[in-house]
Amino acid sequence: MLAQHVGLTALGALLVLDAGTVAPVTAKYRVDQTLTQEIDATSAGKGKQSLSFSTSSFLTLTLTDSVGGRAVRVVVDSMRADSTAPIPSTVFDSARGAEYHGFLSAAGRLSELEIVSSSAAAAQVQGFLADFFPWVKAGVKVGERWADTTARTTASGTDSVVVKRIVAYQATGNETRNARKAVRIASQYSSNVVGTQPTPNGPAKVEGTGTGTGIYFVSPDGGYLGGDWQLQSSLKISGSFANDPLPINITQTTKVTALK
Repeated sequence: MLAQHVGLTALGALLVLDAGTVAPVTAKYRVDQTLTQEIDATSAGKGKQSLSFSTSSFLTLTLTDSVGGRAVRVVVDSMRADSTAPIPSTVFDSARGAEYHGFLSAAGRLSELEIVSSSAAAAQVQGFLADFFPWVKAGVKVGERWADTTARTTASGTDSVVVKRIVAYQATGNETRNARKAVRIASQYSSNVVGTQPTPNGPAKVEGTGTGTGIYFVSPDGGYLGGDWQLQSSLKISGSFANDPLPINITQTTKVTALK
């Protein structure tokens, strides 16, 4: 699926401080996502096609003090999808216990996650987890602005797609979230997509752009309290199977809930 092309590259070894310094911090989240994909394949003689499905994931995140920030461990407690999902339910069932590692810098920026479990299901569902944790900053003040630029590559055989994204953040207000003080962060996304993807009718070139907005909440000590965002992508896929590029529109919504 084109919408799941969010690359997760390898991360170097983490240098952990002595175990006696600060106890690890554990948080649990529920991640609800909906994906809608529409393809106009009229020029290929197949008319318009659409796909829409939803997933729900329950995750445990553990943060351990490390040099320059915190080591991050994410474990999938459970994952399920509705009956219209193109991925078999057995894959989501097998993803239970899948583990990913990353690094949260002192500035609150999470590195890309690395799969550390050997389950094939872990690789198949990693795209659902890539964006659940945004840039969090301890002590952020209302009015602050910052930005982030990323380039993620998904590569498997002849399938290679690069997504370059720029995200602008602004702290817009103080609120109470889950009975905790929180700063409301607004985000705006823009992206560029280019790459190749195999199809049943031969190799295809993929390119296009995307935009999006989001809102999330951060506690004064840098705790992530959840949020939601929406991404829209306008892509084109071309190859020998069609005289003209086929337009593809993708809408992706994500809601993250911090669990007590």
